[in-house]
Amino acid sequence: MKTLVLYYSNTGNNAWLSRKIAETLGADIEPVAPRLNLLPLLILFSLLKFSPGIKNPFHHVEEYDTVILCGPIWMGQLIFPLRTYIKKYKTRMKKMYFATCCGGGDDTKDDKFGYGGVFNQVRQLAGDTCVHCEAFSIGLVLPEEKRKDTDAMMKVRLSEETFKGEFKTKFDEFISKLRR
Repeated sequence: MKTLVLYYSNTGNNAWLSRKIAETLGADIEPVAPRLNLLPLLILFSLLKFSPGIKNPFHHVEEYDTVILCGPIWMGQLIFPLRTYIKKYKTRMKKMYFATCCGGGDDTKDDKFGYGGVFNQVRQLAGDTCVHCEAFSIGLVLPEEKRKDTDAMMKVRLSEETFKGEFKTKFDEFISKLRR
């Protein structure tokens, strides 16, 4: 099975997660590059569901059996580079999975800024191409008493040191779903 991992990352956590997925699966990997890469504009465009476009990708998505799209959730919205990619290439993808390394957990997934709404956006945009969505809460790498501490969550960076416990278990379960 030929797999492509595409990602957008601002802090590096989704880039790290994407590299780990690609390494584990022996997949090709590529960033989704917005034409304008200024954080305030990225946030604004994502909230307005507007896209100034993305740069043409190097890999041809139709050559892959599976595409894994990975990126952050900002204020309960699918970020515009990934939204644009799905809209532009959904008819060329055979199977797509969406993964996010985010701040919220399962207990807040259906809140205004939770990942549940973003997963619905992804499924609506991608249609039957979307096989599965997975959220990796950055809080899972923190000690239990720090998981509600927003400052602690914002400072966490994924690494081989933090890749353990519940986070690693969730990752292994996701990889298992991809291999089915």
